[in-house]
Amino acid sequence: MKLQIAIASLLFFGTMHAQHGANQLYQNQNSNNYQDSNYQNQNKIFFGPDGANYKINVLSNVRPDSYVITLGLNQESLSVKECNSKINARLDGFRNSLKKYGIKEDDIFIDFISQTKIYDYKSSSTANQVNVNQVDKGFEIKKNIIIKLKNTKLYDKIIEEASEFDIHNIIKVDYIKANTEKIYEELLAEANAILESKMKLHEKFGKKDYEEVPQVAVSFYSVQPGKQYKSYTAFESSEVEYANNQYHTGKVLVKQEERKNKTFYYDGIASGTFDKVLNPDSPDVNMQFVMELSVSYKTKIPKETPKKEEDKIYHFITPNGDLRVLNLK
Repeated sequence: MKLQIAIASLLFFGTMHAQHGANQLYQNQNSNNYQDSNYQNQNKIFFGPDGANYKINVLSNVRPDSYVITLGLNQESLSVKECNSKINARLDGFRNSLKKYGIKEDDIFIDFISQTKIYDYKSSSTANQVNVNQVDKGFEIKKNIIIKLKNTKLYDKIIEEASEFDIHNIIKVDYIKANTEKIYEELLAEANAILESKMKLHEKFGKKDYEEVPQVAVSFYSVQPGKQYKSYTAFESSEVEYANNQYHTGKVLVKQEERKNKTFYYDGIASGTFDKVLNPDSPDVNMQFVMELSVSYKTKIPKETPKKEEDKIYHFITPNGDLRVLNLK
């Protein structure tokens, strides 16, 4: 019966990790996969003469309430005033175009990034030399426009509108979840349920007399999807060997290769290392919330039985020569 249970367990965990091979196999397998190193040794239970320690991890894939999109743009001109006027005109036009999508002024913020001088080179030549001098060419101003968006279906429309005003730099997208306290309470309740289950399961190893109040450590945090994308370049190429014949013919072989597309894909925290995963099969790119619970119980130290106070007996001789006994308790 024990053998059947062990086999069933192996099959269960096998299906958790099963995955068809795809082009992601071209990814460098030696790349730093931080989630594997962080979580693979977390769900452990320690028993010893001094007490017991439980480590429990719960993961939740949560759809965000809103998104914050940061777009960048720059403008060059001969003077600061002209440069600032031109970039503001582009920003105002783009901001007004967003109103038709229901995006309010309060959901838009302009961030002034930098103002720098631009330099170029001018050259002049004589019969014997070429002179190259650095000269002022004008100024460049960079600004970012930050947009709060609740409806992701408008994302493509916003990007198209931005291109109409020569705004092409999509800097980043942040995922926002407003009520994280509810997620905290939900994950803590799941972790407590798992803790109670494991404590009952391991009582068969011998119930110890633990202290009633344990030491508890709770870690709760979220991971932004933007930090969980990976990339690979998938291609097969012919192997070419060539010799450099420049010493014999004066010619050098120049080899030009075709551009290989790089693929990016979302790869969230691996779920197989957690005690429980909430919403595990969501196809959306979600925020991932992690609850790590560590509970340590110390073994009670039996109180020592107080020692019985010994009688203190003293013998002394009186001035008359009599022997007397004095008992002090």
